[in-house]
Amino acid sequence: MNINIVKPFMPGLDEIADDFAKCLSSGLVTNNSPHVRMFEDKLQEFYGCPIKPSLNCNGELALYHLIQAWKHKMSVGPHESFEVLVPSFTFSGTINAVVTNNLKPVFCDVDETMVLDIEKALVDSPDVRMILPVGAYGNIVNLERLQQISREKKLAVVLDNAPAFGTKFKGRHSWEYGFSEMISFHATKIFNSMEGGCNIVNDPEIDELLRRLRDFGQYEKVRGDVDVPGLNSKMTEVCALVGLRNLAKADFIIQSRTKNAARYVEFFGGLESQGLLRTMKVLPEVDCPYLYFPIILNEEATEFVNYMQGKGVAVRRYYTANHSLKFYSDRYREQDLSFTNAIKDNLVSLPLHTVMSDEELDYLFSTVRGWFEQR
Repeated sequence: MNINIVKPFMPGLDEIADDFAKCLSSGLVTNNSPHVRMFEDKLQEFYGCPIKPSLNCNGELALYHLIQAWKHKMSVGPHESFEVLVPSFTFSGTINAVVTNNLKPVFCDVDETMVLDIEKALVDSPDVRMILPVGAYGNIVNLERLQQISREKKLAVVLDNAPAFGTKFKGRHSWEYGFSEMISFHATKIFNSMEGGCNIVNDPEIDELLRRLRDFGQYEKVRGDVDVPGLNSKMTEVCALVGLRNLAKADFIIQSRTKNAARYVEFFGGLESQGLLRTMKVLPEVDCPYLYFPIILNEEATEFVNYMQGKGVAVRRYYTANHSLKFYSDRYREQDLSFTNAIKDNLVSLPLHTVMSDEELDYLFSTVRGWFEQR
């Protein structure tokens, strides 16, 4: 049996073919076209947010613009800089979005939840003006505590919730705590539009900036004048069509992943109780639909990865410690990274799909069990 690391949940061609044909015949395939606007409307209904989510062609540019918009609101010019508290343990896209905004990451530690240890991250310099937690594997930080810390320390907050579609804290979405968040709709994510991403914000000024930034920064279209430099980051109609069809099944997607994740938690919890590995901890207040299922082995993970791949189960060394990557190593400040350094070579992400058969789950679990029995 083969189990891929991801199995994108997609609508059938028959679900989008007629509407896509109409898009092609009309020529309205991009530039805030009809299904993009409809997708934003439906996302607003799903999240119940007062400000309509703004769509982008991908999550990376959505995050880039969200940081850019906050920097502009803070009256910090494009050639000026400050420091951002951010976990080292994340995908490089998080750090890239900070650095390409001419800001300086301060690499901070995560804890056993695999998300930013907000108690340990220190505002140790007047240059620190923003904090950027990441929704790793669909997990999130304690949003009430983040509220308290950000207010006490006067920090702007941006949430890179690329992997955290549908995640809630105490039954509430991140926007309900006053935060700006980016969510990715890449094909590998919990919810997808093939490619895409959105920002959900509470601040009308930030929202207005985001809608201009994705359209080259234009504030008027007669001459195309700009007062802030934007990019072409608009979503296309075909991605919006896929997103709309998948959004209609969002409850099924989240419920199915939650059900599958419960089986992983039970199985790997048994291995953890034997001292064979460790699992990601999820706060009781967090509803986590899980993007992958991360485990921390007691040893360096290469042999385990090779074993699983040889058995047809694709696994991934994900995330990574960005402070050790070639470009970022020794270039920016680091705080205490003891937990990150302890897990970075031992952590493996296992596939967890929206739709998985009992046979697939049983095979994955028996394959993992076989690894430990042979040792």
